[in-house]
Amino acid sequence: MDKIISNKEKSYLAVTLSGDNDKEVIKQMASALEEEGYVKDTFADAIVKRESIYPTGLPVGEINVAIPHTDPEHVNNAAVCLGILDKPVTFNVMEGETTEVSLLFMLSIKHKEDQMGMLQKLISLCQDQNTLKEILAKDQDKINEVMTALVEK
Repeated sequence: MDKIISNKEKSYLAVTLSGDNDKEVIKQMASALEEEGYVKDTFADAIVKRESIYPTGLPVGEINVAIPHTDPEHVNNAAVCLGILDKPVTFNVMEGETTEVSLLFMLSIKHKEDQMGMLQKLISLCQDQNTLKEILAKDQDKINEVMTALVEK
């Protein structure tokens, strides 16, 4: 895992990831959030457990995404972590199916009332395949633009 961007002022970071399965990449991202102080050491296990019950894979087109998140009790400070995968990883989808995911948006949400607004912004973003392609290509200007828009209230 390599950090591409870490913006503590705006509470987001972006990392590149490689792994063989969803648990591996989730744990890598959770570790990045923990290193930055955004989440507690319970976050990784909590997010893996929640993902097994409420899968977050989204088949949205050529580039699919996942939005793993968990309860605020595992969070120190709100943040968003973008994970760009070297190669797609299989994630479960809510209907019991699977999808090959290339991008992850991991949420560390401090207040439950903030969750729905963040998810709505992400769903809108995930429907724009051109933007997702720019993110996947690691365009730092586009990543900063998108992440800034996500974290703004």
